[in-house]
Amino acid sequence: MESFEASDLMSRRTHQKRRGPSRRQVIQGLAAASAACLAAVATGLLRSRPRLVVLPHADDRPAASPQSSRPAIVRRGEWGALPVDHSARNEYGFYERASNPAGWYVYEGDLRDSYQTLIMHHSAFYEADGLATLTEVQRLHREDRGWADIGYHFLVDIDGAVYEGRELAARGVHTAGHNTGSAGLCLLGDYRFTAPSAAQWAAAAALGRWLAEALALTHLAGHSQFNPSTACPGAALLRRLPGLAEQLGLQYGIDGYVPMARAADGCNCGSPL
Repeated sequence: MESFEASDLMSRRTHQKRRGPSRRQVIQGLAAASAACLAAVATGLLRSRPRLVVLPHADDRPAASPQSSRPAIVRRGEWGALPVDHSARNEYGFYERASNPAGWYVYEGDLRDSYQTLIMHHSAFYEADGLATLTEVQRLHREDRGWADIGYHFLVDIDGAVYEGRELAARGVHTAGHNTGSAGLCLLGDYRFTAPSAAQWAAAAALGRWLAEALALTHLAGHSQFNPSTACPGAALLRRLPGLAEQLGLQYGIDGYVPMARAADGCNCGSPL
């Protein structure tokens, strides 16, 4: 938070009484007083000008360091994402606590007050390339599952490219019963038996580090830890998550998830992959 701070000039004069000063002393005294007065006025003009000061605020987070700076992200418009479909059958319209809890939900206020957990996923398939895979994920989520948009907030390709999925200000649709307050990060590919590439893993770690700081996250977990019926994010990827959590300074597991009121969590949606 930025504040302006002005210094007030306080001038003090000391009057000394002397008995019987000579004419010479009077003239010298007047000259000295005049010079002092001019100096005081000049100093006052300089000091009275406002000075910009950045003051710390209790809610401010530390500025991002080079290690946690925002990574390069391919925006939705750049990879050709389809617009949000608010007529989707399973995420229809906009959120209303009583009448439409499954609708499109946008977090209010500071996102750091809403997010707690980063949940890791895999797409479970890979097309000809990353863009084709990304496009197919969005098609599956919109057409086959009836969601308004792609369910994940971010997706990372095998070459390390990071793509923007659902806007971060909107509740994701990626983990059944635990979408509110969790950010969904999906690695493109199938990681049941093989681990992610070095480039993909490094990009996921960089993105996770930035998200952890930007959203003040506390925990990291895999999809299957919340929904045991799914194999996502794949056994080979799941084994690496405790180390990733430690690297990001997060706790590993589901204990940090803070559910909202039952109606606010929306539809019981989440990828079954």
